[in-house]
Amino acid sequence: MMFSVEGIEFSYNSHHVVNNVGFKLDKGLILGILGVNGAGKSTLLKCLNRVIVPHKGSVMLNNEEILTMKGAEIAKRMAYMPQRYFEESLTVFDAVLLGRKPHIKWAASDNDFKIVEKVLKTMNLDSFALRAVNSLSGGEMQKVIIARALAQEPQVLLLDEPTSNLDLRNQFEVMSIVRKIVKEHKLSAVVSIHDLNLAFRFADLFLMMKHHKVYNFVHKNEVTPEMIQDVYGIEVLLADVEGSMVVVPKI
Repeated sequence: MMFSVEGIEFSYNSHHVVNNVGFKLDKGLILGILGVNGAGKSTLLKCLNRVIVPHKGSVMLNNEEILTMKGAEIAKRMAYMPQRYFEESLTVFDAVLLGRKPHIKWAASDNDFKIVEKVLKTMNLDSFALRAVNSLSGGEMQKVIIARALAQEPQVLLLDEPTSNLDLRNQFEVMSIVRKIVKEHKLSAVVSIHDLNLAFRFADLFLMMKHHKVYNFVHKNEVTPEMIQDVYGIEVLLADVEGSMVVVPKI
C-alpha cells in the first residue's frame, strides 16, 4: 500500500495556509509533521481526508483518488483524530461504536459490536466500556479517540497533536499504542506533533513545514541541527541518548 500526496493547496481569503505540499508514505510507517504554530500542519491533515476541501492537489491511496470520493467512502479508508473530541456524555462503548458509522447501513450489526469489543480490549479500555466519556482523564480520553479511529478499520490514521495536554507518562503511552497499531496492522499514520523528542522517538519520517510549504521531507536520521534551526528559529544540539535522538535547545 502506498499513500501518496501531491500538490495540496488551501487558502483562506487568498492567504495561503498550505502551499504545494506533497509526500509519499508506505504502510507500517509514521510520518511526523513538524513546524511552528501556524505553519499549516492541522490544515494539511484536514485537507488529506477532505474535512476541508483543498483548492488543488491529489491524495492517492492504493491508486484510488481520495478527494473525489464521498465522505463515507473516505472514512472507510482514513480515520481522522482531531485535537479535541467527545464533549458529549456518551459511554465509551457508544463513542467507539461511532467509528463504525461509515460501515453501518441501517443499524449496527453483531459484527460491528464485536469489532468495538475487540478494539476496546486492544486499547485496554474494556473495563471503561460503560463509563461516560466526559468523566475520563486526558490520557483515557485520547485512548478512546484512538479506539474510535481504529473501529473504522482504516488504512491511514491522521492524528492532530494526539499528545497535547497530556502528562509525560500518558504522552509515551498514547504514542506507544499508535506505533504498535501502525506496525502490527500495517497502517500508515500522519501525525502533527509539537514535541520534537517524542517525534524522534516514535516517527519514522518527518515532513518539515515552513511558511506553509514543505521545507524538507526526510528520514528522522537525516535531520540536522541546522534544519531544526531553520524551521523553528532556535539553535539546538542533537544528542544520542541510549539509542534515541534528543533535541536540546542551545540557550
